[in-house]
Amino acid sequence: MHNIGLNAYRFSVSWPRVLPTGRQQVNTKGLDFYDRLVDELLKYDIQPALTLYHWDLPEALQQRGGWKVRETAYAFAEYADLLSRQLGDRVKWWMTLNEP
Repeated sequence: MHNIGLNAYRFSVSWPRVLPTGRQQVNTKGLDFYDRLVDELLKYDIQPALTLYHWDLPEALQQRGGWKVRETAYAFAEYADLLSRQLGDRVKWWMTLNEP
């Protein structure tokens, strides 16, 4: 990407990869992947543009009603907070939903 002159890269974080059950139980290997990705992009002066949700709802939340139940919105807020605390010092561009 650096060699062809890109200065930004948009990617989506997989919610189930970071929080497999949708809440609380953090998959540190999943979160570490995005940490390394952001660091590598910045190393080459490529700004990360992070999308929080690209249609990959954790199965446990889907089984409890998905977006039709308020619990999912609360879980999404927790997920967004986790990512902002983990990556917010390096990511300037955030998108909430891909193609809402």
